[in-house]
Amino acid sequence: MFTLTGCLLMALPAMAQGVDAQRETLVGQANDGALEPAIAGMLRLYTRSNDSRVRDDLIALLIRAQRYEDALNLCIVCDVSDYSDGELLNLGGAARSAGRPEESLAFFQELSKRDALDSNAWLGQALASIDLERFQMADNHLMQYESLAGTTSAGLEARGYLAASTNDAMQELMARQALVGENPDDQTELKAIYRLATELGASSAARRLLERHPEAFTARDSLWLTYHEAVTNIRLGIHIDEHQSVLEGLSQLETVIRSPQVTPELRLMAERDKVVALSHLRQFDEADQLSLQLEQEHGPQPLYVTRARAHALIGLGRPEDAINAYRQILDKAPERGNDIDDPLYEGLFYGYTDARQYRNARELLNEWRTIEPDYRWDFTGTTQIENPNRQKLLMLEVLLEAWRGNEAEAYDRLDSYLAEAPANPYLWMLRGDISRWRGWPRQAKVDYQQAAELLSPEQQEMRHHSELIAELQQGNWRGTVSDIRRELNHAKPGVSKDTLEREWREQRAAELSTSFDRSRGSGSGTQASREWVNDVIFRAPRNDNGSRIYLRRRDQYGSFDEESIRSAFSIVGYEWNLHPTTLDISAGYESKINNDAHFGVTLQHDFSDHLNVAVGAEINSITTPLRALNDDVSAHRYHADVIYRRDERRTLGGTISLMDFDDGNLRRSAYGYWDERLYKKDMWELSSTAYLSGSANDNVAASYFNPKEDFHVGGRINLAHELPLGYRKTLTQSATLGVGDYQQRYFKSDTTWELGYRHRWEMSPTLSVEYGISRERSIYDGQPEYDTIVTGTVVWRFP
Repeated sequence: MFTLTGCLLMALPAMAQGVDAQRETLVGQANDGALEPAIAGMLRLYTRSNDSRVRDDLIALLIRAQRYEDALNLCIVCDVSDYSDGELLNLGGAARSAGRPEESLAFFQELSKRDALDSNAWLGQALASIDLERFQMADNHLMQYESLAGTTSAGLEARGYLAASTNDAMQELMARQALVGENPDDQTELKAIYRLATELGASSAARRLLERHPEAFTARDSLWLTYHEAVTNIRLGIHIDEHQSVLEGLSQLETVIRSPQVTPELRLMAERDKVVALSHLRQFDEADQLSLQLEQEHGPQPLYVTRARAHALIGLGRPEDAINAYRQILDKAPERGNDIDDPLYEGLFYGYTDARQYRNARELLNEWRTIEPDYRWDFTGTTQIENPNRQKLLMLEVLLEAWRGNEAEAYDRLDSYLAEAPANPYLWMLRGDISRWRGWPRQAKVDYQQAAELLSPEQQEMRHHSELIAELQQGNWRGTVSDIRRELNHAKPGVSKDTLEREWREQRAAELSTSFDRSRGSGSGTQASREWVNDVIFRAPRNDNGSRIYLRRRDQYGSFDEESIRSAFSIVGYEWNLHPTTLDISAGYESKINNDAHFGVTLQHDFSDHLNVAVGAEINSITTPLRALNDDVSAHRYHADVIYRRDERRTLGGTISLMDFDDGNLRRSAYGYWDERLYKKDMWELSSTAYLSGSANDNVAASYFNPKEDFHVGGRINLAHELPLGYRKTLTQSATLGVGDYQQRYFKSDTTWELGYRHRWEMSPTLSVEYGISRERSIYDGQPEYDTIVTGTVVWRFP
């Protein structure tokens, strides 16, 4: 018994020495490169001996072979407290590598409990905490590590990892720079610094890295730098509204896209940003086409690309498509609707109004108003300031009120805002725009000048463009056109520049208009007839002074008492713009009946935005009755016209004229009218006209209608409805009902009436077609006559 026990006691040290020898041999075998055979031998030895030192070495070998799961599962029955310090350190790293950060943290925590001064334990806990996104805990562990170990490469790398995980690019850059400071040839860190520099927009620093360490970078790395420089230029240009910066960025993107070294990933990113640049530069066709191509090739695009395309669609006059694009963005990111820097509700509002979906626009503003506070925190988060979106909302509400047909109320509301904030230049700008829309260009210029005194020098461009449009509308072309050309050549792309170019192009455009009236009368009076009038006018483009030449052909046909009569006037004229006066001079001849020469002159003067007066004379007037011409009687007409236009709702006008016939008759006539817009809301408009006219003629026998005296008073109402057919395309239907009383000397008074229906097609800004039919009851020499009148007009402009 004692002998056996003694033998065992003597054998144990020998067995231990044998295990240690085998263990050391296997470790040496692994160091010589036979890692897998060494692991297999070590595993057999551990299974046979269950020795903790063998387990420690086996775990180390498994980790060296990147067999992390095998290392972690080697001892299933072991508790964390069963492992040695070395095993805890190794297993903590293995658990992180295997994607098991909770286990990793447990190993490192156990290690720090055993030795609070073990810096590696704190570093391991920091890294595992970052993996678990427990960033504050990770920062605390890192500070503990740095207090024990000081500044080390491992600590700096951990700091960089924490900064990258929290998107703190600046902190990561500082950590990477410190690492490079310790090892200037570390290409991994150099590339990391380069990546961070490009992302932060530090292009000069990234460029220096490329120049100082060419061996660490490739041509593709340089291409990435060019891309990031382009994006920086584009974003900066958009932010400060500097189109030259955006142009430079667009050029850099083109360089990236065309490069043979560009990767598919980089090309896609560059093309997406190109859509943004093109849209901002108002190259809308290209932006739309490229965005469609990207969607076809790569599927739905990021929201910022969709946002740029929506802006392009508004510029292309496709508001319905733009509305759909804005809705796509808001469905995915509703918070962007009232974003402080770029509220998408504003773009959607303009989409609705361009599409004339005014009710949707009103509902949008109501919804927006409910979520906008009166005040917001400033960028420091410490001070409350007036919410700029709230002020923007107020201005959009004024615009909508004006566009829906209530210009007067919009004007009054704007004036109430100005009473509270008279130093707000944008309110003055908006007042100028509404003044211009109401037909008050002189008042608009006064408003724009008020804005000019309040705007900074770099903000004057939009105001200047609006003022030039007002000058065109007023007729003040002399000198204005040279300013317009200069602005179009040098001004940055923008809405105001596009509007100015469009207004100038359309106002100076050549124009061809043709109109006809066809009537068929029936009755017992002397005027019963079948007549038609065809009037064709070609107006040449306006020159830089606003003047232009025109050609006119007026044909008239009448059938009276089975006798057919034709007349034709061929005229050439010149509209001479002498702002605020316009002189119209014309000359021609009648070619079907008497071949008499025609001369005409009209002098028109605008005294104000409201008052316009004209005087004129015609030799062999084109308004001479057809029967008079047939009797070889010519007539010379002298007239004066006054128009007082109070606003878009009310106009008072009148004409007095003398017509001197060759047969000794002098016709003295007067006509006055009052137009009133009774109702205007969205697509509906109800208007009315009250009129009176009268004439006195000499007692001369004539085949044409020549009452001694007559007087006509009446009125009509007109109901019109607009049907939008697209951007600046409309079908307007209107119905007219009129009634009056006609009195002629020597005859009893009688009732007149009219009933009509018309269509007006705005096919495009350059083409409109109008036609209509009406039935009228007139009185001649006491006898009623009924006319069915068909009219038509085509106007074609050539910008």
